[in-house]
Amino acid sequence: MEEIFIGIDIGTQGVRVICLDARGQIKSNSETAFDNSLHQKPQGWHQQNPLDWWKYVALCLRKSLAEINPEEIFAISVSSTSATVCFLDKTYYPLMPAIMYNDRRSEKQAITLNGVLKNLTEKMGYRFNSSYALAKILWVKENMPQIFEKTLRIVHAADFITGKLTGNFCVSDYTNVLKTGYDLIDGKWPDEIEKILGISKEILPEPVASGAVIGVVSVNCSNETGLPPGVPVAAGMTDGCASQVSTGAVFPGEWNSTLGTTLVIKGVTEKILKDPLGRIYSHRHPDGWWLPGGASNTGGECIIKKFDKAKWESLNNKAEKIVPGKHICWPLAVKGERFPFVNPDARGFEPEDCDEETLYAAYLEGVGYIEKLAYQTLQELGAEVKEIIRIAGGGTKSNIWNRIRASILEKTLALPANTNAAAGAAILAASRTYFKNLNQACENMVKIIRYYEPEKAWVNAYQDLYQKFLQELKKRNYIKKGF
Repeated sequence: MEEIFIGIDIGTQGVRVICLDARGQIKSNSETAFDNSLHQKPQGWHQQNPLDWWKYVALCLRKSLAEINPEEIFAISVSSTSATVCFLDKTYYPLMPAIMYNDRRSEKQAITLNGVLKNLTEKMGYRFNSSYALAKILWVKENMPQIFEKTLRIVHAADFITGKLTGNFCVSDYTNVLKTGYDLIDGKWPDEIEKILGISKEILPEPVASGAVIGVVSVNCSNETGLPPGVPVAAGMTDGCASQVSTGAVFPGEWNSTLGTTLVIKGVTEKILKDPLGRIYSHRHPDGWWLPGGASNTGGECIIKKFDKAKWESLNNKAEKIVPGKHICWPLAVKGERFPFVNPDARGFEPEDCDEETLYAAYLEGVGYIEKLAYQTLQELGAEVKEIIRIAGGGTKSNIWNRIRASILEKTLALPANTNAAAGAAILAASRTYFKNLNQACENMVKIIRYYEPEKAWVNAYQDLYQKFLQELKKRNYIKKGF
């Protein structure tokens, strides 16, 4: 009999369930998309029904259980979007649709929070904005008092699913409570939340370390999903942190770059990183360290928007004969940047009068330059960055892009086999139930399938081109001249 660990991820578009054994091998994998039939909502509002999440979770679980022996399930954990909040009544039934992480209705409330909780933001090194859960909670209190008065418990998306699994709706984890205003340094809810904002601490969740067992599969859940009752359920994580776990970057000095639509960089430090410019924020590591990270608006979106997908393979092949190129480029697909610098009016730049193949290669290199600047910025803030960086995301499908990035960064890039939030949740489920800690779980369950070394013939050329890239950013006043 072998042990199986289940990871559940509730994303924006659907649910994914993955079952891993103690060696990280996939035993079962199922996913389903939400029926996102949109109802008319005010501009900037994004919401979903928590009960729909559970319906699709139960469906995916039954699909996965049909392929494994349910008696071998050892533990379960859940990940979901950060700062998505649910308001529950005394029976833990949703009083209203969940307000999603990308909902912007609470911009005014975020400004209020930055004043009231100034001591917290200075201590933790971040600033509230409309994506933060506490801003959404304050909006509901001020604009939907009839809902707020009936609220017995406020939970995050992962917490709601954990509650449906166990019946325990009162617990959250360190990564999810960050954007709800929890003081991760002193381990408490700030007094100002209740005394000044009027939000009772009694309706906020009790934070615990991710991976800590907070309950077992209930009989009700067993009847709905087919899971055996009594299986341990571990406190989960935000999807970004769970994706980081899936790459194995969980020890101080280890970092992960996820190149998808945008470029997200997350790592581990022994001490909290504080950035007065608000470019990064730090989650709490289950073992007491810190999980700093930042997200650039630069990323794979520029390729999607600029180049025909049918040509990507051909363009990748041709890029190998062009790089290192002679052009500098910053392929920003949208207006504004948030990391490695903050400038809401920033615009990308690209070479003029060059053919499609040359421009494509310049785009690949341009993303590499902004990634290098991101890591340089993290090091300026005090982070250690080891010689191997884990990589994930759709961008890793391009071997030439991985080689370019390794050569620009002058780091070895390691590509793991399974890089997604559900896999990270499964590893988290194993971290304190079967293994000693998260690091040991990753050592056993994360498998590297390929390494990309810096290409010696390219490194010097990229050093010179990177300096030209920095000069162009300085010329446009995007970064300081002394950088």
